[in-house]
Amino acid sequence: MDATTQDPIDAAATWHARIDAPDMDWAGFGDWLDADPSHRAAYDSIALLDAEIAAAAPAIAALLPANDDGASDRAPPARSTRWRWMATGTGGALAAGLALLLVGPTLTDPDSGVQTYATDAGNTRAVTLADGSAMRLDRGSRVSVSGGTTPLIEIADGAASFSVRHDPSRTLIVRAGGYDIRDVGTRFAVVNAQGRISVAVAEGSVSVAPHVDDGSASTTLTAGQRLDIDPATGIAARRTVAPTSVADWTDGRLDYDGVPLPLVVADISRYARTPLVVDPSAAGLVFSGVLTIGDGSRLLDQLRAVLPLRLHRADGVVHIERAGPR
Repeated sequence: MDATTQDPIDAAATWHARIDAPDMDWAGFGDWLDADPSHRAAYDSIALLDAEIAAAAPAIAALLPANDDGASDRAPPARSTRWRWMATGTGGALAAGLALLLVGPTLTDPDSGVQTYATDAGNTRAVTLADGSAMRLDRGSRVSVSGGTTPLIEIADGAASFSVRHDPSRTLIVRAGGYDIRDVGTRFAVVNAQGRISVAVAEGSVSVAPHVDDGSASTTLTAGQRLDIDPATGIAARRTVAPTSVADWTDGRLDYDGVPLPLVVADISRYARTPLVVDPSAAGLVFSGVLTIGDGSRLLDQLRAVLPLRLHRADGVVHIERAGPR
């Protein structure tokens, strides 16, 4: 596709409309993203708007007036995979309006006990906590919340991002895989998937420490830092990330810069319909680039377009193996 002469928003909409196509030109898409910083910003805005429309579809349908013929009792038709973008001038206002429909239930009763939130492979969810903090769950995630105005959030599986208002009198705690992430006021994201924990900070700072005190010193992360932990071994690796890439799944993409394949696959597992296992032959590969989530079905294909990988399916599990040099 030749998008060199198109307006960035128009070109972004065209690329996004073809994301799930079998003949998607991933190399051309990557070249277009890298050609100008405005291209990535334009694509992010289109992907975010599409994700918001998809997530808000049930709420929108519920607000529509009933038809005289009783058609409102029937389930609304499924939306096509991609919107056919025709008018872009109202995109920002539409996204802002739809965002109001995406706010999940608010926890207002400190004595209400534990509230559990879960998302499937096709939906995200936004929740306002009792202390005013904002939490957003990625697809394929399960999180429980307790503690009222001093929240304790346990991520059993998946990913969540947080925007915490500054209040030195209380600390929000996120627990994942035996580790506690403590925060006073910041924006950060936590992933608990495939036996690995990742914490990334977009703004402010957090401390990370084992939930059970084993004498280990806590680790402080500041904006632009990420900590990847293997709880089975206790090994943790700190890396630098762009603050804008933290919780990039909220924009419909996954952005990596020299990240080991097992960590990338741990992210992809949230969108997969079958379990994924990285074979030791491929565990040493690293990936740099942008994966577009779409409906989640083509993420491995995007990886295979860049890395020497082959997929082997056995007993309901997808094994990701090294295919040899390219």
